[in-house]
Amino acid sequence: MRNRIFWLICLVFAVAAGVIAQDITGGGSLTRDITGGAALIFRAPQNPSVHLATSGGATGGGHIKQVKKPPVRQQDTIIERANAARSAPKPRYEEAEQQYQLAAQIAPDDARAFAGLGNVYVDQGKFAQAVDAYQKALKVKPDYNAAYLPLAFSLARLDRYPEAIDVYKETIKRDPSSPEIYNNLSFAYNHNNQFQEAVEASEQAIKLLGETGQAYAIGFQERTEIRSYAYKNLGNAYNGLKRYDEAATALKKSSEIEPTNAAAHFNLGLTLYNAGRYSEAIESYKEVIKLRPKLAQAYFNLGLTYYAINDKPAAMAQYETLKGLDAAMAKQLYDTIKH
Repeated sequence: MRNRIFWLICLVFAVAAGVIAQDITGGGSLTRDITGGAALIFRAPQNPSVHLATSGGATGGGHIKQVKKPPVRQQDTIIERANAARSAPKPRYEEAEQQYQLAAQIAPDDARAFAGLGNVYVDQGKFAQAVDAYQKALKVKPDYNAAYLPLAFSLARLDRYPEAIDVYKETIKRDPSSPEIYNNLSFAYNHNNQFQEAVEASEQAIKLLGETGQAYAIGFQERTEIRSYAYKNLGNAYNGLKRYDEAATALKKSSEIEPTNAAAHFNLGLTLYNAGRYSEAIESYKEVIKLRPKLAQAYFNLGLTYYAINDKPAAMAQYETLKGLDAAMAKQLYDTIKH
């Protein structure tokens, strides 16, 4: 539950990617700072495995055979303590960090200690430290597959997109059937302005998810949410290529799959504005406002869209509302309308 809440909070503040608004009809530039509807999927990393000894079981014929326990490895005991601290109902991150660091000191060739340390840092949003820990784990053991996905995620959260792309591509070699990886690769491509590659990665994520079939659960996210994110990334990629009709189709699909995804509606409004389809853009921004009635960016963009069709009274109405939400943004809208 703690991971679900933590990552829901973190992910809802992701910035919509790849949508660049154009200056048209003197209307100024639309803002693209939109909160909500994250397009980057995260799966909380599992604790590293331990190999603590257990007692023997029974054999056939009713005869109980005593199996001698092998000596418990000190390293596994320390990692087990660290895992328990991290996984407690109220996580004890400082204790977990200390125990993983101790494990790394005792056995510096054990990738599990560094990966566990990375997990603790990821849990707390300390992504730079997480990157360092995961890279140490992979230096010790390049085939420690569990480190690749959270490493790529951490790099993306640090806006180190070229590095994140390289790690996601390596992860695909190890798990080629995960829509999560392709979706996140598309997100990174969009932020790195590699829009054609982003299209291809999004399409692969959608293909793997399929239109029907068993849900693909990742952490707290279900298949429906992931499909919505994949179409959102696809729309953002088409936007980057200035293929606005295809972008609008993808973003409409995203909003239909997840109607409460305000970012999908917001990006759809941007796309339709860029395409000169102002009436449709207005409806998209109205939908955003229904979902997020205090989102200043939606009123600002709606005001500029009304201004683009020369409906200054409607644009001024957005200004009046915006004054109570963001004074600086309201002034910018007012100056544009009165220009």
